[in-house]
Amino acid sequence: MKILVIDDEKPTLSMFRLFLTAYGYEVYTAEDGEKGLALFDEIRPGIVFTDIRMPGLDGLEVLRRIRKTGIPSEVIVITGHGDMEKAVEALDRDASDFINKPVERHALSSALARAEKRRQMPRDLPFELSETKKDRNLIVSLKGKLSGSARPSFSLLMKSLNLENGTEVVLIFNDGFSIDKSGITLLMEVIQTLKQKNISIVMENLSYNYLRIFQMAGMDKFATLKEALTDD
Repeated sequence: MKILVIDDEKPTLSMFRLFLTAYGYEVYTAEDGEKGLALFDEIRPGIVFTDIRMPGLDGLEVLRRIRKTGIPSEVIVITGHGDMEKAVEALDRDASDFINKPVERHALSSALARAEKRRQMPRDLPFELSETKKDRNLIVSLKGKLSGSARPSFSLLMKSLNLENGTEVVLIFNDGFSIDKSGITLLMEVIQTLKQKNISIVMENLSYNYLRIFQMAGMDKFATLKEALTDD
């Protein structure tokens, strides 16, 4: 598969080329947004990594223009360490995932595995919420893109709950799950409400990068976060 990496820092491009070639990908690189978009039109890569902060066209504008083409590439943005605001803005603009600098091998492997899975799924999956009970626990599966429009679904779920103290709610995030800023706000409200009812919350099957952003949002103060198992 072809992968395009757009970054104005040559050491970063060299690192990506080294790792991605070792993973068996056909790697192309560009040192700015304009060259990256031209190369994108030429090779139509399956996956794109683009830095957020670049001279000229920044990564968010690159993302916007790629999405405008309608080509179903998975776009993973590269953000500065702890730069939650930019990561969330990229998710709002339909980035497939994000990865922080300095890039860790585990984070890169997680982003690639997630992108590979998402390529096999229909784009723009609608949000779906389903629940099952197991003993005293409630298992809630989350699929598709979670945004503020999912509030009625969560409201119905919360009204239907008849949970006792000591009950555990397990939120399982499907491989195709994605989220935007309003979805993060909604999810935080839900887990805070459950916590106030003395209900334990576990969030399972999180990609490494989503686990990081949920930690930055403070969700780990109210819930147990569990990363998805990978072959890495």
